[in-house]
Amino acid sequence: MLKDLVVPMTRSAGDADALNLALGLASAHAARVEVLELVDLPLPLAHPFGLMPDMTTDAANEKLRADGERRAQALRQRLAGEPVDTEVRLVEALYVEAPRMAALHAYYADLTVLAGALGDTREAALSHAYFVALLLESGRPVLVVPPRCKAQAPPRRAVVAWQPTREATRAVHDAMPLLLGTEAVDVVVVDTGNGRVAKESGAQIAAHLVRHGVHAELVLREARGATVASTLLDHVGQAHAQLLVAGGYGHSRLREWALGGVTRELSMSAAVPVFYGH
Repeated sequence: MLKDLVVPMTRSAGDADALNLALGLASAHAARVEVLELVDLPLPLAHPFGLMPDMTTDAANEKLRADGERRAQALRQRLAGEPVDTEVRLVEALYVEAPRMAALHAYYADLTVLAGALGDTREAALSHAYFVALLLESGRPVLVVPPRCKAQAPPRRAVVAWQPTREATRAVHDAMPLLLGTEAVDVVVVDTGNGRVAKESGAQIAAHLVRHGVHAELVLREARGATVASTLLDHVGQAHAQLLVAGGYGHSRLREWALGGVTRELSMSAAVPVFYGH
């Protein structure tokens, strides 16, 4: 059941797409959308002649706050006519980085809807910072929406990237409210050399989904020299799916987050929204 969605504004090209998808999901699930306009403030500096704060820092912070309030007000005007319950919250990030502040607010949501960025660009680096903080620190799932993605809400067809891991299991169960509303779900197992075990596990999770009322069936794919991520995305395209569900893999003990190869490739290349659980 989705009742609370949070959408952090990253000031990237994909923000509008993420917000539109969140509003569509909120309408379908009678949910509330909280939009976070984050103001990343620099740490205060001591004056060179004493312990008094540097006044130039105060002036810079006031300008950042004013800019943030203008953006928040524009968002409130944008959402004024929406038929769902919405709130725009101005959030200051001073001693905690903006992506980690967004993760703190995601504690109180069922799902975070986040703008993605394709490729390996400066904009993608910022999106990636939000993604890893939300995925690894909030304890909640993250739905990443690629820029210029005309996503359907709710999705009619979905693909579940399955392997017998805790992260994939978390993703499937967190995504259940979305999967229940689909017409068909392909549980895709990419054969990477452990075919029998993977096939048996995939059949069990597909049967589990069917018992929940999801129209799911198992699909086995061979990588044939391609990566797991590209094989999954190839199937998403062939199935005309509007959603991919996958486990998100990373190392939460490292400050410079390192996501697993499949997760990173999906986050940089997927043309449809990807629902990650961790």
